[in-house]
Amino acid sequence: MLGRQEDKICGIFSALAALSFFCFVQSSSTGSTGMSVAKTTVDKLLKGYDIRLRPDFGGPPVIVGMSINIASIDSISEVNMDYTITMYFQQSWRDKRLAYTEMKLNLTLDNRVADQLWLPDTYFLNDKKSFLHGVTVKNRMIRLHPDGTVLYGLRITTTAACMMDLRRYPLDEQNCTLEIES
Repeated sequence: MLGRQEDKICGIFSALAALSFFCFVQSSSTGSTGMSVAKTTVDKLLKGYDIRLRPDFGGPPVIVGMSINIASIDSISEVNMDYTITMYFQQSWRDKRLAYTEMKLNLTLDNRVADQLWLPDTYFLNDKKSFLHGVTVKNRMIRLHPDGTVLYGLRITTTAACMMDLRRYPLDEQNCTLEIES
């Protein structure tokens, strides 16, 4: 009698193992299909894309939205009249050349794709020294949305000038700005 129960239990475990393997194979094949659609979509978008031309070339100016999240205030120097911050700097704009309909998902791409896309020529006017973090790779992100919206994010440390009025020191208050232009 004990032998039959063992046979039943072994049969159940075998069936569960086979079902688990079947589900794994199905999810793996679905994932690779999604990956191939994404690869095909990106290849199609970049083929013939001219990085030298801004979006809607010849039309209205490109509207670039931006946000800054300060990760840390690293230093403030009254002697040098500057401050150093580390920040996450994000810009977004719409580039109709990068719109796609093959999938409804956003595409977060490898940071090297940024070298193949038009990017705004944004700079910090009162910058003394800046650098883009690069451990272990350049800290930048590109995300494409189906409507052609591009989200470009960077992690930057910058030292910016701040003209301080120290006449009321030590009761002074300073207003240091980060001036951004394009």
